This record gives sequence, structure tokens and C-alpha cells, in this order.
Amino acid sequence: MTSYIVGLLSMEDVISHEQDRVFSCRSITARDWAEWPHIASDSAGRPENGRVFIGPTKSEARALKSKHITFADSQRPSSSCKCATFSHNGKILAASFDSNNVLVWRVSDGLLVQRLHHRGHAEQVYCLSFSPTEYSIVSGSEDATAIIWDVRSGHVLLRLEGHGGTVRRVEYAPHGRLIATSCSDDRSLKIWDASTGQLRHSFSADQRIFKLVFSPDSSRLYAELRSSCLIYDMDTYTHTATIEHEVESMLNWSLSRQGDRIVTGSREPGQVKIWDAVTGKELLAIGHPVKLSYPVAFSPDGTEVLAACDADKTALTYDSQTGQLRRVFELSEEPTHVTYSPNGGYLALRANRRPLQVYAAKSGTFLAEFEWGEDDRMLEETHFLPDCQALLTRFSRGPLVLCNIHDVMRMR
Repeated sequence: MTSYIVGLLSMEDVISHEQDRVFSCRSITARDWAEWPHIASDSAGRPENGRVFIGPTKSEARALKSKHITFADSQRPSSSCKCATFSHNGKILAASFDSNNVLVWRVSDGLLVQRLHHRGHAEQVYCLSFSPTEYSIVSGSEDATAIIWDVRSGHVLLRLEGHGGTVRRVEYAPHGRLIATSCSDDRSLKIWDASTGQLRHSFSADQRIFKLVFSPDSSRLYAELRSSCLIYDMDTYTHTATIEHEVESMLNWSLSRQGDRIVTGSREPGQVKIWDAVTGKELLAIGHPVKLSYPVAFSPDGTEVLAACDADKTALTYDSQTGQLRRVFELSEEPTHVTYSPNGGYLALRANRRPLQVYAAKSGTFLAEFEWGEDDRMLEETHFLPDCQALLTRFSRGPLVLCNIHDVMRMR
């Protein structure tokens, strides 16, 4: 690793000053007011100090100063974030913090551009999904409704009613014409017309639904139950297949970005399998001397799958066609979260209640480990921005944290 000096300043100081300048000089212009009538500096994202460990290997990594941006609700500063999502272009971030409000920020400068609440939900918001157009967002709430909002004006466009309890999952189809919602209380899955709010179809599930994912072409919907994945056809509104392992146990799965295959992982009996995403037919069972587990994920190009091995405290990548082992990532504890950057360049891994680490996905090279304080918090989810320059993390408590991967790479 090379240590760069600019004048009398190290690269870490140069980057820190750059970030301070961006956030200290941010202002609201007439153009901002025209685009976002409710823009405000209240609840704006705040730069905070942390540390990043950078080196050619984990054992040789040294600590450097690193700033990250935190997002919270200033009206409820101690509240935890229940849900967060980016617009498809990565320019807008929306989140809700133990309340019936949805906050919307501009990522470039962290300014709060909208607070969605007027004539909105009566109870806490649990889930969010942006439309492909970026200008509307759907929220699901404890009040048994989902609401489609105009993000710019803050107005309610449509209210989706019909569930018998908390709406815990909402998802826009990639083509933007359908919205899927699910409710754990009545164990129902509903499909809505996104432009009219008309209910298209309702499915019943015999278990709680943990995740909803549309195929890239919007022709299929996948619903994650505790021990299975259900496949629904969105043209005929029929349940076409069920993916499950021989032994009923907690199942984790991931859809390839191409939409052609699904990888599943379960702790018992320790299997990782690849399936046809249309028919649900098993294509490949990946073998390993020790039991494999989850999380599991496809690389963005679909050529590899990643799986966890709890016994070895490792994350492993395999050829997705042959099942041949490619790389081993050694961690200090069992891996609990994995996220690929959209371009496949980075791989973010976190072991149980340990700092988040970033690797070069193709070579397996260690790049950085982030220390933000209170790293014993449970990590709920991580997301790379579409441009692959930053990574958002949501913990079980505290604010959202956005770290700039590009700046960290400049310090290497």
C-alpha cells in the first residue's frame, strides 16, 4: 500500500477536508426550491468520524481516519431505522424511523428533500419501494395499508387497502405497472395495478412471507417463506413452482441478476443448490467437505455463487455452472451478510457482530475494514449505490450509515 502525501497533508486528510467542504458549504438554491418545494436542512445527513483499516492483508492493515455520513430523523433522534431504500438511479434515499413518516434525502449533499406524512399512514411504516420512474414510492404500514406517494409534492396518490394486518413487504415490478404487497397477519400476498390501485389478484400463503422479488422482466414474482421459495406467474396469476430442500429448515435464497437461476442455502442439512428460476427444477447441488449454509448470493454476472461455511468461519465462491470452488474468504466469525457491488468489483462481508469488510470480488484481495463504533449492533442490510461508489448499512439500532468506497480506494 502506498501512502500519498499532497503538500504536507496525507491523502486521508485531503479526503477529510474535501468532505468537510462539501457539507459545510451546502446551501439551498432557487433551483432546489423549484424541484423540491419542501427541501430543508433539518434532518440532513451528518458527516461523522470513523476509522478504516486498509492494507494488503487483514493482518497488515493500518488504521486511517475516515468520514461517513449518518442519516436519522431529527424529530426522533434515538429511533431505529425500520426500512430504507434507494431510487433506481441512486440519487435519492428514503427511510422510516419507528414512525409513520417517510424521510427522503438527496444523496449528493445529504439534504432532506421531503418528509412524507400528510394524510398518510396512521401507524408505523415497515417497508418501502421506489418505482422505476423515481418520482413515486410505495410504503407499507402497521395500519394495514400501502400508500403510493408522489415524492416531489409529498401528496398521496393511491391508498392500497385490503390486508388484514401489518403490510410488511412492498415491491414495485421493474416495469412499474404492478406492486406486490404481503401481510404476515393474514398470510396474504396481493398484486395491485400501480396506476389505478386496483387489486389484480390475491394469493394465500401458509407461512409468513419474508421477502418479495420480481424477475427482471416482471413476468414472475418470488416469495420467500421460512423454508421455501414460491414462484408466481404474473401473466396468469398462478403459483407455478415451489423451491425447497429435502429437509425442512430455514432457507435463504438469491435470484441471479439475469433472472434465470436461483441459489438456495440451508443450515440443515447444510446444502447449497442452484435452480431454474422459471420451472423451479434443481440444476446443481454444490458439494463441500463441511456443511454449507447461508447467506448465499450470485455474483452480478451470474458466473459465481457465494455461500457461507459456519464451521470454518469462511465465505466461499463457486463456479455457478460446474460447482467448482474458486475462492475462500476467511473471517473471524460466521458470515451473516454478503453484498456484491452492481458491477461485481467489490464484495462486502460481515461476520457476526464484527466490522464490515470489503474485498475485491474477483481476486479475493482484502481492501478495507470499517469501524463506526458500536459494531456489536446487529446488521440488518447493506446496499451498494448503483454507481458502486458508496455503501449503505442499516443496523438494528441507530442511524443509517453511508460510507464512500471510492474515497477509501484513493487512500490505498
